[in-house]
Amino acid sequence: MRKTIDDLFLRHPREVGEGYFEHLGTASTYGFRLMVAAGAAFAHALVPGVMKTAASDRVCAMADELRGRKQSALETRCAEQGAYDPGL
Repeated sequence: MRKTIDDLFLRHPREVGEGYFEHLGTASTYGFRLMVAAGAAFAHALVPGVMKTAASDRVCAMADELRGRKQSALETRCAEQGAYDPGL
């Protein structure tokens, strides 16, 4: 049971260098930002002349941020397995 709790709640936050509650806040922020982008997309759908690039601009910016977080997580996982040497 302990491993399951670790797998579900703790491993991934550790991989990105965060604690559980810090990750909760970060992930919630991304979720809120996606809801704002969705609202812009719906507004654009209703009135095509408004918010022409608002949703895509926000999503692209978030994608860039998440790519950096993904690389950091990969490096952490490799280091935990002994397969990463930051001196190389």
